[in-house]
Amino acid sequence: MSEKYERGISDPHGNFIFELVIDGIAIGQFQEVSGIKNSTEIFEIQEGGVNGRVHKLPAQTRWENITLRWGSTFDFTMIQWREEFLHDQFSGRRNGSIIMRDHDMKEVRRYNFKAGWPVAYEGPNLNTQSADLAVEMLEIAHHGITVEIVDTSQGG
Repeated sequence: MSEKYERGISDPHGNFIFELVIDGIAIGQFQEVSGIKNSTEIFEIQEGGVNGRVHKLPAQTRWENITLRWGSTFDFTMIQWREEFLHDQFSGRRNGSIIMRDHDMKEVRRYNFKAGWPVAYEGPNLNTQSADLAVEMLEIAHHGITVEIVDTSQGG
């Protein structure tokens, strides 16, 4: 049996804390992160005389945009990044990571994205009749994600 399967079954990680790091600088923690997803289109070929099946071949792979949601604070880093783009002061795409931490603040997984840039920003829904948290959103387009898993079973 392969060594990677001999490690045994571990408990799943909690859905607790998500941190964004861009170009090696910690930007902030987020309430919700979505869009860490890729999918590959399927190219189908129907072969004459083979009526029982269709050949399925891989086509283009696409990555969804990353969406970050956070409670409004006095920190304007995310808004400024979007504003740079809107005011033609955009200095280029940036590499970054979404870091998932456990309840002890240890890093358990890192989703590294390449060449990201902010494609959308949404401010909070403002309603004096609501006691909900004011939540902002930033959407990041990118050129792909790699996943790093941190092994915490060895005390790391």
